[in-house]
Amino acid sequence: MSPALYSAAKSLLFQLNPETAHNLTLFGLRMAERMRVLPLMMGDVPSDPVEILGMKFPNRVGLAAGMDKEADTVNAFGQVGFGFVEVGTLTPRPQPGNDKPRLFRLIPQRAIINRMGFNNHGIAAGVENIQEATRFGGVLGVNIGKNKLTPNEDAAQDYLACLRAAWPVADYIAINFSSPNTPGLRDLQAAEPAARLLASLKSEQANMAAETDGRFPSS
Repeated sequence: MSPALYSAAKSLLFQLNPETAHNLTLFGLRMAERMRVLPLMMGDVPSDPVEILGMKFPNRVGLAAGMDKEADTVNAFGQVGFGFVEVGTLTPRPQPGNDKPRLFRLIPQRAIINRMGFNNHGIAAGVENIQEATRFGGVLGVNIGKNKLTPNEDAAQDYLACLRAAWPVADYIAINFSSPNTPGLRDLQAAEPAARLLASLKSEQANMAAETDGRFPSS
């Protein structure tokens, strides 16, 4: 993107509240991708392939979870140049996330604070969006979490449901129980509950691998 275009877009977006600017940016990326103009705007994407854990990344620059929460902008992020995109966090059921405002600019520090709270349309909608991302040539990760209203003693069932749903479409699956924006979630990081949760997920991973002739995402 040219410096002039970037400066103009930034000036416009900074007139809006951060969450509106975020949503408008993703919408614009999707429209530009569908109109096939993103490559003209971005130029050539450097090729720098690397293989890690059996996955072949077209380059070493990736997008972390939290940007494409609905997994509906994957094609566009690939054309912008990301070698891998991690979508989510996706939960079993749709949820609105925390009350607004929940995204804040720290302009002098060139940073943001977010306390979004796993707002998403649910794992089923996310998987459907991923299935439509047919022009993405990178590595696709799916970040999964539990619903806010699910008690911690039942958290494994939420994670297992998401694991099963994401299995056919993910190159790897990330387990999110570290977010500070879901009350009580980080209690799962204690040694005993973390060990139980991960043991359940690894057992289901083995079952799914057996059912799919050994094909399985990394986790």
